[in-house]
Amino acid sequence: MKKLFLCAILAQIPLSLFAIDTSDLEEKATHGDAKAAYELGKYYETQNDSDRSLLWYKQAAILSFEKQSTQSKALETSIAQQLQKIERTESVYGSFLTSYDDDEETKSSVLQMVSKTFDIAPYKMNYLLPYTYDNVKHDNREHQETKFQVSFQKGLTDNLLGLHESFVVAYTQTSWWQTASDSAPFRETNYQPEFFMIMPHWDTDSFIKAYQFGIVHQSNGQDTPKSRSWNRAYAKAFFQAGGLVISPRVWYRIPESESSDDNANIDDYLGYGDLELIYPWKKQTFKMLVRNNMQSDNNRGAVQFDWTFPLWEENLFGYIQLYSGYAESLIDYDKRTDRIGIGFALSR
Repeated sequence: MKKLFLCAILAQIPLSLFAIDTSDLEEKATHGDAKAAYELGKYYETQNDSDRSLLWYKQAAILSFEKQSTQSKALETSIAQQLQKIERTESVYGSFLTSYDDDEETKSSVLQMVSKTFDIAPYKMNYLLPYTYDNVKHDNREHQETKFQVSFQKGLTDNLLGLHESFVVAYTQTSWWQTASDSAPFRETNYQPEFFMIMPHWDTDSFIKAYQFGIVHQSNGQDTPKSRSWNRAYAKAFFQAGGLVISPRVWYRIPESESSDDNANIDDYLGYGDLELIYPWKKQTFKMLVRNNMQSDNNRGAVQFDWTFPLWEENLFGYIQLYSGYAESLIDYDKRTDRIGIGFALSR
């Protein structure tokens, strides 16, 4: 599992003030001076500031082994942004930690509590679509509504089986909010906790990149007759052809008793798998999700297209979503939707 760089920074931050003025060295280092970067790393090491020390040692190594080219500007920006994160964290949370200067372990625990950093990473897309429009007429709802999704994952353990695999828990929540209605109710919310193992393919030169095996629950938390839920075990693979990532997934629905099954015919609409295509280009990403029940009679399916593009902030993206087909939400698993949404994405 990749670790969030911010979590590594927040794990233990010294709050002592600079003993010397390092501004001249930082100016030289961020503009390509390897010696200045090394001197900064050595200085911060003597100050027990492991985060800044590691940061400048890393830059010194990069500058020593690579000639400066178009990477220099990106490197300068990255270093500056990472230092700003450290300083911003010290400024915001420093007052909480002054009582624990003599107890580094307790200080680290308190910092995690106040900064709420638990090594949690985005999983699926996190987005807000303030405006969406469904062209299909449905009873008791407006065509226009707001849609948003929150999704995150937390790694549990790595390489337990010796396959370089990671075991992960994840949670995704998607909501449809009737903001155009007078009372603006939440029409539908789907909750999706998930547990999975992901592992790389053994041949790094192969077009096969990784495998994922998991169990996922999905429900809408409503009472009968609007209650919808199902459980699946799935297998997923990741292939890469040039710049295109291809990710097919197949699933098996875990059987339920007839009395507790809220949607016995859901397979007739969602089928037994889906296919995701991802194409990053420059600072934009294009995704398409395709699903079909693979039945010649009463053929049903859905397609979703996502386009994200950069905005004025580094981790803020414009987002346009198109959806056409069945089962956009659980409550509408047997109803068709033709929707366009415009908004923002925080992760891709």
